[in-house]
Amino acid sequence: MPSELRLAIAPKLPPEGSVTKRQRLRIENTEASKLLYLRAIPKVFTVSAALKAAGATSGDLSRWRQDDPEFAQREREARDEVADALESEAIRRGMKGVRTPVYQGGLLAGYTTVYSDPLLTLMLKASRPDRFRERSEVQIAPIIKVVQDIDPGDVL
Repeated sequence: MPSELRLAIAPKLPPEGSVTKRQRLRIENTEASKLLYLRAIPKVFTVSAALKAAGATSGDLSRWRQDDPEFAQREREARDEVADALESEAIRRGMKGVRTPVYQGGLLAGYTTVYSDPLLTLMLKASRPDRFRERSEVQIAPIIKVVQDIDPGDVL
């Protein structure tokens, strides 16, 4: 987890006496929910699960992103961390494989390593798109149909 996410977000509290106790509590709760959300993303991998862990809604998230640029940046960092973890796992499964049990006659006979060619292909396309992207070329040839008494030049 990035060090910024380990630290508590400094609550953006107004000066003492400028807001009511109720408003201050709401602000503190919002800041706590933001922190819970940011800490949950790398653990639960999805926005909806992180919101649930923080006790927040998608509406809350939209407001946080719009009203707090620092929060929006920290969220991007947390989501980048998730993407990095997914990428690492895809590479591991493609290159090192997954140990899978083999059964014979209902009994465990041993293990085999299963590699994922589709994951390797996907990673190659992502890391070297110039060499591994799928290419398709489309050529469009104009077709002009001659209709009696109509000049194609007048239509085009």
